[in-house]
Amino acid sequence: MSNSFFQFKQFIVHQSNAALKVCTESCIFGAAIPTEEAKYILDIGTGTGLLALMLAQRSNAAIEAVELDQPSCEDACKNFNESIWSDRLSLHQEDIKTFAPHAKFDLIVSNPPFFIKQLKSANARTNAALHGSELKPDDLCAIVNRLSSDNAKFYVLLPEKEMQQLAEQMENSGWIKIYRLNVYQEEHKTIFRTIAGFSKNEQTKKCVRKDLIIYNKDRSYTPDFVSLLKEYYLYL
Repeated sequence: MSNSFFQFKQFIVHQSNAALKVCTESCIFGAAIPTEEAKYILDIGTGTGLLALMLAQRSNAAIEAVELDQPSCEDACKNFNESIWSDRLSLHQEDIKTFAPHAKFDLIVSNPPFFIKQLKSANARTNAALHGSELKPDDLCAIVNRLSSDNAKFYVLLPEKEMQQLAEQMENSGWIKIYRLNVYQEEHKTIFRTIAGFSKNEQTKKCVRKDLIIYNKDRSYTPDFVSLLKEYYLYL
């Protein structure tokens, strides 16, 4: 998806400056995150602001979005200002490691850097966005612990290997895994991405486990994918 913008049903994402563009797995993530009880949401590494906009569409929460990359912030700022939820969206261009909000968050979401030990590209901004050079699993765990309320939930999107590393960090910090969605590009393929949810205060709640296949054999979208994204994608 290399276009300078991506049109959704209720908002538009300009992305000419952002290090990472709108992608299918990020859209799945935004649509899958439960928002029913959320009043104060933090989006760590917002990029174009996609996740914040998707969560704003189906919640009444105030949403704080943090992004270090200045060109990405330019896109996110434009996207927030042009949306109908601009009064509930706040953008902060700063390092999440030193971000000091006025209150703790009851829902934290992040599509963080991954591919921690894999080959890097020649583009430094893409490296920072895709690789773990800026935000390691232990960093992310510490940030979530610092910024979360007593009853907070945390949802994150990662490849399988990196999710295992982060889940271990979160569980060692006392968080309970309450949600796992394995995303497959096609049936019988390996796991493409994993979405996980953690809770600070749900010791007895059983973890909800789901699978999502994006494409049928003919590369059309599966019914489950359509059901999940139909409130967002323009042509579903």
